Amino acid sequence: MAASSPGPTTVYGRPVTTEGVPNLYQGTSVSPWTPPVPGIDNLGISSVDTFAVPGVGEYTVDFDGYVRVVRSEPTSEEWATAEVYTNLIEMKMVGECEELGRITVTLNPECLSAGQIRTPFDPYAGEGPAAKACRMAVGAIFDMPKLGMKLVNKEPIILTIDDVRQIPPAGSPGKGQIYRMLPLHDSRRLDDAPVAYVTSLRFTMGGYTTQEAMARR
Repeated sequence: MAASSPGPTTVYGRPVTTEGVPNLYQGTSVSPWTPPVPGIDNLGISSVDTFAVPGVGEYTVDFDGYVRVVRSEPTSEEWATAEVYTNLIEMKMVGECEELGRITVTLNPECLSAGQIRTPFDPYAGEGPAAKACRMAVGAIFDMPKLGMKLVNKEPIILTIDDVRQIPPAGSPGKGQIYRMLPLHDSRRLDDAPVAYVTSLRFTMGGYTTQEAMARR
């Protein structure tokens, strides 16, 4: 019998099971202001990231790809009080620039990338349904063959989306909460000084995609 995987060594939030949870693709309907049943959302995503490489320069790269996000059972059937926990279970994004070459971004299997969708506290909220906020702490691998290395973040990348009126928040713009610069380390020498930094990250969560489109990435 094969040995079971030890699982992630870094956990950024609450684990969400994928067992028995259906995959959702293009054609899935989404109802605003309604907590959905659990699902694995297969979504397109695009991003504009800026990298700073000490002694080399700062470069902005456009990325395009997909993510797979598993959602928990909502804590309530009422939108106002419902919280939903999420895990990012797969990601692939590809971008390119002349100086850094082709860059592929995937999940770091050593990290559990996890998040939550909930209604933020607002003492001045008026009547009617309130929008929720989404956040996800992510561990990623930036494969940069032109630099001859794979870079990882030891601090989580915090991805946030405000004004969430439906789950999943397809079509919503978001941003990475990065204070000045997020260190990236050579995966072969994690205890050495960072070799690059992410200084800006802006993304848009796309709608449901197809298995065929994901396979072409």
